[in-house]
Amino acid sequence: MTTLALATPAFAQDAESGLFRLFLTDGRVLTSYGEWARLDDRVVFSMPTRRGDPSAELHLVTIPAGQVDWARTDGYATALRARNYAATRGEADFAQLGDTVARTLNEIATLPDPNERLARAELARRTLNEWPGQHYGYRAAEVREVLGMLDEVIAELRAAAGRGAFDLALVAPPAVLPDEPLLPEPTEAETVEQLMTAAELAATPAERTSLLQTLLGLLDRAVGVLPEAWAGFVRRNATAALAEDARIDREYGALRTATLATATRAAARADVRGLERLRTSVREVDARLGAKRPAEMTALMTTLESQLASARAIRLAQDQWELRAPAIRKYRRSLAPALRAITRNRRALEDVRAQAGPPASRLQSLIDRWRRDGTRLDRVTPPVDLASVHALFRSAWEMAEQAFALRLAAASSNDAARAAQASSAAAGALMLMSRARADLDAALARPAPAATP
Repeated sequence: MTTLALATPAFAQDAESGLFRLFLTDGRVLTSYGEWARLDDRVVFSMPTRRGDPSAELHLVTIPAGQVDWARTDGYATALRARNYAATRGEADFAQLGDTVARTLNEIATLPDPNERLARAELARRTLNEWPGQHYGYRAAEVREVLGMLDEVIAELRAAAGRGAFDLALVAPPAVLPDEPLLPEPTEAETVEQLMTAAELAATPAERTSLLQTLLGLLDRAVGVLPEAWAGFVRRNATAALAEDARIDREYGALRTATLATATRAAARADVRGLERLRTSVREVDARLGAKRPAEMTALMTTLESQLASARAIRLAQDQWELRAPAIRKYRRSLAPALRAITRNRRALEDVRAQAGPPASRLQSLIDRWRRDGTRLDRVTPPVDLASVHALFRSAWEMAEQAFALRLAAASSNDAARAAQASSAAAGALMLMSRARADLDAALARPAPAATP
C-alpha cells in the first residue's frame, strides 16, 4: 500500500497585522484596528491615528452600514485573517494534521478487515478535505496533492474489499487561500483623509466634532511631513466645519430652550391649539436650519407630542366635567345638612376616639339626632359616578352611630373593652368621613394639568 506524508516546508510571512479595512461604496477606505462590530444599521470600529504604533491612539468611529461595500470588506477581512492565521498557528496546526493522517494510515496497514481499512481511509480523506475550509484555505494546494495520493490508496482498498470504483465527482475540492492583496499601514496623509471621511459619515455631531479635533491634532503633529499647502487647506476646512457645527449647536440649543419654555406654559393652560402651532413652528425652524440635528429634534418632538397628548386628555376631562358639574353641585347641595351634622359632631367623635367623652348625659340625645340626620342622607340620590362617594358617607354615618352607641354602653356598665371598641369605630368613622369629603371636593374641582416642577 502506498505510504503518504505531508510535507512541512517553512512558511514566510510578515508580522501579524490587526489593521482591517472598511471599503466604502464610493471607493474610499477606512482603517479599523481590530475587527469592527455591525449593530443594525451602524458599524462601530476603532480607527488608528498614529502611524508606526496603531494601537497607541485609537478613535471610536460609527458610520452607516449602508455606506460600506460589504463584499469587498468581508473579502479583505477573510484574507487578513488567513494571513494572520498562517503567520501564527497555521504551521503548527498543519503539522498536527499531517501527524494525524500519517498515524491513521499506519494504523490502517495493521487492520485485518478490508472493509474496516477502507472505512478508516475514507474518514481520513474527509478530514483532510475539510481541513482547508476550516483553516482559511491554509496549504490548500498541498492538501489537494495529498488527496490525490490518498485517492489512489482508497482505490486499492476498495478493490481489496470488492467494492466498486470511488466516485471523486461527489467530493468537493478543498477551499483555497483567499487571494486578496493586503494594504500597507496608512500614511499620515491617508490617515488625515480617513479622519475627514469618518467625520463626514459620523453618526452624531459630538462624534464629528471629536474626529475633526483629532484631525487638527494630527496636522499639528505632522508639520513638515505633510505638504504644507494641502495641510493648510485641510486645516481651514476642518476649522470651518467645527465653527459651523458650533453655530448649529447654538441655534438648536436656543430652539430647544424656547420651545420647552413655551410648551410648559401652554401645557399648564391645556392649550391644545397653542401646542399644535408650536409643533408646526419647530418643524419649520428645523427645516430652515437644514435638519442638522435629527436626534435632538426627535427628543424635542417626543416631548412636545407628550405634552400635546396630555393637554388633549385634560381638555377632554374638562369637557366631561362640564357636563357632570350641574349634577355634582346638586348632589353637594343635597348633602349640606349631613355635612353640617358631620361638622357639628366631629368633636364628639374625636372624644370617643380618645376615650375622653363626650359627657354620658349627652350621648342619648346625640344618638337620636344623629339617626334623624341619617334619614336625610338616605333620601339623597347621588349621580351614578358618585355612588362610591355616597357609599363612603353612608358607611361613615353607620360607623359613627355605632361608636356613640358603644360609648353609651361602655359608660353605662363601666366597660373598658366596649370603650376601646367605641374608640376604634370612631376612628374608622372619622377616616371614612375625611376620605368621602376629599373625594367629593375632587369631583367638584375642574380638571387641571399637573403642576410643572
